[in-house]
Amino acid sequence: MGFPKASLTAQGQIPQFENPQSIFDLLNFQLHEFLGISGSLVTRICENEYGITREEWQFAAMLAELGGMSPSDLAARTTVDRSQTSKTLHGLVAKGLADRQPVPGDARKARFVLTEAGMHLYRQVFPRVVQVHKEVMQDLSTPEREALARCLRTMQARALAVAQRHKPEGAVGRRSGGSRARWKSPPSVA
Repeated sequence: MGFPKASLTAQGQIPQFENPQSIFDLLNFQLHEFLGISGSLVTRICENEYGITREEWQFAAMLAELGGMSPSDLAARTTVDRSQTSKTLHGLVAKGLADRQPVPGDARKARFVLTEAGMHLYRQVFPRVVQVHKEVMQDLSTPEREALARCLRTMQARALAVAQRHKPEGAVGRRSGGSRARWKSPPSVA
């Protein structure tokens, strides 16, 4: 499997965010394309060299930074849903990289902490991921990086507000067939 092909933006066309005329002018599409390219580098490091998924790496890194957390707390810190969070944490436990510790007084609740092996993995992978980060950011000046960080923070806050305002009612879950269950063929054009 090769690296993802570059989108039109990567080939020199600047997206028209102010007045989108095609999918190539949409921020979400551009961010998805960016993550597809740069994220695949991190995925390759994780999967090929360490035998973990990118999601397992992200959760291990968050546990290294934040300490022990419940699946609900981790899910709240990310855009990952609670069931996927639990699945990823159980993958870390199965690989000996995290431990599940019961919460005293409530056997149903648990928090997850990195094991010594998990911390060792974190210390090995983090510098590699930082190197990818630095190489991707190298063409931006310090003021541009700072402006980008501020813009991302502002856009994330706005995206959360928009998501709350446009939250669909009665969304069909993936276990119930998701979009396949809701698909309606468009009316035929005569």
